[in-house]
Amino acid sequence: MLNESTAHYREMIEDATRVMSVHFNKAIHFSEMIQLSEPDRRNVVLRLLIDNPTTEMPKSLILKKTAIDKKKFDTSNDSETEIEQLSRFARDWAGIEFLEKIGSTHAPRFYAGSMEHQYILIEDLGTSHPSLVGPLTLRASFENAQAAEIALAAYMTRLGKMHADTMGKVSLFNSILKRIYPQAKRVHYIPQPDESKILEQLKLLTGDESQELKKEIQDIIEFATSPSDFNVLVHGDICPDNVYYQESEIRLIDFEFCDYGNALIDGVYLRMSMPSCWCSKAVPNTVLNHMELIYRTELKKAVLLAGDDYIYDKQLVFACAYWVIKALQSLHEMKLIENEWICGSGPVDADSEWKPEENAFRPRILSRLGAFISCATKAGHLPELCGASIRLLAYLKKNWPETKDIDLYPVFRDEK
Repeated sequence: MLNESTAHYREMIEDATRVMSVHFNKAIHFSEMIQLSEPDRRNVVLRLLIDNPTTEMPKSLILKKTAIDKKKFDTSNDSETEIEQLSRFARDWAGIEFLEKIGSTHAPRFYAGSMEHQYILIEDLGTSHPSLVGPLTLRASFENAQAAEIALAAYMTRLGKMHADTMGKVSLFNSILKRIYPQAKRVHYIPQPDESKILEQLKLLTGDESQELKKEIQDIIEFATSPSDFNVLVHGDICPDNVYYQESEIRLIDFEFCDYGNALIDGVYLRMSMPSCWCSKAVPNTVLNHMELIYRTELKKAVLLAGDDYIYDKQLVFACAYWVIKALQSLHEMKLIENEWICGSGPVDADSEWKPEENAFRPRILSRLGAFISCATKAGHLPELCGASIRLLAYLKKNWPETKDIDLYPVFRDEK
């Protein structure tokens, strides 16, 4: 099964064989190992075929192993520390195991994991692995746009159901994460030292430095860090390529940035043009409004306050503000004021209209500022940050005259 290029996985595969033999209470062997991940990704993904599986066993499993090496899809100038890498692995494991334990089908089935060898064994969803990237990046046509809307509706339904199903279960998630890696870093927060950098950035670019603005930024940080009535399992990286989509089947994968937090941090992903994703574009407003209604309908089945317009709109504004602050961090860390940055693109289908050379970062910043300004103005929340964002947007458009707002996904580009 192992050749020269994969021989260094021998000890890990032997451990996986032992673990799954215990799981199935029957000695198993893997007849073949196929590497699915590209060489430049930060995780190794292997398909393991089980030799002569019984009817109670799957024919194959997916082994996902994390790696500490910095890869081209990372945007930070600094490599991960060991604690950060192990935390990312532990959150991925904890998220999938947790969803398995509550009896859901939101993620692939979880089988086992090893902290020593840093791998998890999960359900194999099939030899082809279609994602939401496919329908969103097809050529624009009426039929393709209809299919994309069906896919997005399934995506928002799944997200809303996952949030509703995980409401009130934080203790179980915490216990699983603590068992796997007690030192795990939690994610849905903005580290306190960054507050001063955000304020410095705004002062430098727009002249804003009021105490009222500082208080609003502190409130946004508290929104992201403090438990609330909207506290659910947040995926944190709910991108098109992290959504397995085939016909009507949706599964969520890659929970490396999951944690308990405010549901709307995930819920505004379409509105904020998929803020953590390489496949980041916009959808038409009519589509956006329909999809957000689908999501909210599912969410309020468990999060009752999601049915209150005033409260829900406030959560939405604060969640958009959270991603605006993340964008401000990117302006500083990636030196975007001086230089454009082309985001690395992942794999796409042969008939995709995606253009990697046009996957620029500056349009994302402009569009996220615009989306926040629109909802904050309408709802009347966070007026100081809204004003600062208006001035920042004007400053950036003046200094980036060639930069336009982010494009629609290719499949929607015929729509007004």
